[in-house]
Amino acid sequence: MKLHYRILMLLGLLISTSCQGFLDEKPTKSILVPESVPDFEALLDGYGTMNLTTILPFMFSDDYWTSKSNWQNFNSWQQRAYLWDLDPYLPDEAPLDYSIMYRKISYANVTLDKLNEDPDWLEEDKMRLKGKALFWRASAYFELAVLYLPMPSSTLDSDEFVIPMPSTADINAAQELKTSEEVFTEILNDLQEAILLLPIKTDYATQPSLYAGYGLLARISLYLGNYSDAATYAKLVLDGGFTLMDYQDLDFSQAYPSPLFNSETILFTFLAPQGSVSGENVAYVDSLFVKSFDSLDLRSKFLFENNMNSTSFKGSYTGNYELFTGVALDEIYLILAEAHVRLGDIEKAKNYLDILLASRIVDYAGNEDQQNYLKTVLEERRKTLLYRGQRWADLKRFSYHDGEQLTLRRYEGDELVIFEGKPENFQLKLSIRERNLLY
Repeated sequence: MKLHYRILMLLGLLISTSCQGFLDEKPTKSILVPESVPDFEALLDGYGTMNLTTILPFMFSDDYWTSKSNWQNFNSWQQRAYLWDLDPYLPDEAPLDYSIMYRKISYANVTLDKLNEDPDWLEEDKMRLKGKALFWRASAYFELAVLYLPMPSSTLDSDEFVIPMPSTADINAAQELKTSEEVFTEILNDLQEAILLLPIKTDYATQPSLYAGYGLLARISLYLGNYSDAATYAKLVLDGGFTLMDYQDLDFSQAYPSPLFNSETILFTFLAPQGSVSGENVAYVDSLFVKSFDSLDLRSKFLFENNMNSTSFKGSYTGNYELFTGVALDEIYLILAEAHVRLGDIEKAKNYLDILLASRIVDYAGNEDQQNYLKTVLEERRKTLLYRGQRWADLKRFSYHDGEQLTLRRYEGDELVIFEGKPENFQLKLSIRERNLLY
């Protein structure tokens, strides 16, 4: 274990340093690198690295607001991001999300490079490690694509919006810059191969399983507007033995009502720690949104806490103040409902949504209004997935696929700042630091 810890620390230091300029500094030959199966297992199961997700989609979303005094305590890039600056970093600042995701990609590529050498390991070990590496690489690229790339095959998908997509950890290899179409092709290829290799069950929900692979494919397919694929993959998740929590069984007097690794958790990931932005005394929920919950809807008791005349969030599936961003069964039911209503099968959509809401709302009798059932489904998605890190991706796909351009508003002091949800406004620019290193 000491050896594994030393490997992780040294490799983490190496990659975190290089990721600040995306692998722009050469490592010294004396640095210890992983060699054995347990070494690589420890690398890919390091939840403090592999299970982190991006902070900017939360900051850009309308899930929360903050006060002027809190905003003034943000650091400079956080202040600009809160006001939807799509290039929030100063020239000397290393972009946090970019660095976190490329560190994960580097860990995956280190593993895949070793496997390409065909080491003398048990075949089952090689398959398991390859499945994990492909899964984590695909998930990291998806997070980057949501932030930096337009929808594939859209009019905005061009060489103007590209990200590095290394297929090896070799820092001397040429860096390939790929468009959204190319990136998503690789993402889906990685996941399709991963689901053939990942175990059905894992020791911990922090480790990717077959059902986590299906769940992530369902999430990505919904994002891309591939609703038939989204429904297919989400339906496969239902075979995994996960069960919905009945919110009537929860103790809402607890600071955090959800237990850690609850029965809905398919893959456990969490928002990169940024308490100065997402903490309960910093991030507040819009009062009008809070009032939109029916009195019998237990989600309001699960999600919200009154906090000095404001409403804070307490309903994370982490069981503490950290924000859960992983794949959970409630999201899967919402994907099934939305995918089927978009495919024209209202009855199936209604069945899946009813199953979910019956575990959330006291004496739930169903929603018989099928005239605009997509609106109903999306409203329930909004309520259920609050603070899950999915709202920005939803706003983006609504803009691209549905032409729904929502307007978001925040204040900088007394000045109103507006974000117009047009497709061209959802792509961040690579930071000046990264652009200088790439070109």
